[in-house]
Amino acid sequence: MDLVAENKKKEIFEKKKSQLESKSGNFKIQCFPTSIWEVTLYKAWTSIVGELTMNLKSIKESLKKFSQICCVEEIILFEKNTFLLTCSYTDKEINDDQRFEKISHIIKKFKLSCMTTNSRFESMIIQTRNYTTYLDEFTSSTYIMVIINSKNVNLELIKLNIALCRKSFEEKLNGKNDLNNENNENENMDN
Repeated sequence: MDLVAENKKKEIFEKKKSQLESKSGNFKIQCFPTSIWEVTLYKAWTSIVGELTMNLKSIKESLKKFSQICCVEEIILFEKNTFLLTCSYTDKEINDDQRFEKISHIIKKFKLSCMTTNSRFESMIIQTRNYTTYLDEFTSSTYIMVIINSKNVNLELIKLNIALCRKSFEEKLNGKNDLNNENNENENMDN
């Protein structure tokens, strides 16, 4: 879309989208008018990662429970290699459309600087007067970022809770929990 005149972008996008939909048959497709110069490309890839993530509703509900149990303001899951947003939960309204892209960009730059010094990036803690942010490897495919807006929350306990729920989230991200629940329901129906 970068090479298309601004006043023609919507028209050309809709035309191309219609052509793709007519050729896709019974397959449901989703199109994105992206640009390499702004946030649309990040949003498109994030949407694709979200679509490919199994059990997204279950994962969001688990993030909400985790947030409430640990008294944290926000939890964000990033895909491990690209740092694209996988899923997030917050109990506050945030009005920054580019927020996740900015966070992702900062983390990727930091990871690159670690690589140039032959250091392995695993986790990060950022503390200010108003909040603490903790980022850590979470599952085989994600990093978790926890944002704490309280001085009364113990970071070591949050780390422990993250460690304790890793296996459960790994199973959810791999689609195992829903299959186990279906099998248990089928067994109960047979009895």
